[in-house]
Amino acid sequence: MVEDELKLKKFFKLLGDESKFKIISELKNGEKCVCVIYKKLGLDQTLVSHHLSALKKTGLINGRKAGKWVYYSVNKEYFSEIVIFFNKMFGHENFKNENIEKMSV
Repeated sequence: MVEDELKLKKFFKLLGDESKFKIISELKNGEKCVCVIYKKLGLDQTLVSHHLSALKKTGLINGRKAGKWVYYSVNKEYFSEIVIFFNKMFGHENFKNENIEKMSV
């Protein structure tokens, strides 16, 4: 697999986890610390911290330290890359289908 395909695979695998998906959905509304995220989602704090660590390690989110708190946010550049990779692989121009071809006219 090429690097772009591996990145897409990792992206979908991470967001296939319901808790990680919920965390990313919460962060799309702006920067938050773990103390806000776990309460809002009704998840255990240690579980949320574990998921945040995994998401940060892969680059999906950023962490900004402010005093004793870390504020997490969506890494918009990473998501932009994913959209580009996805369109390169799965954009309608990559499929030979009469219905799709008619939609692009």
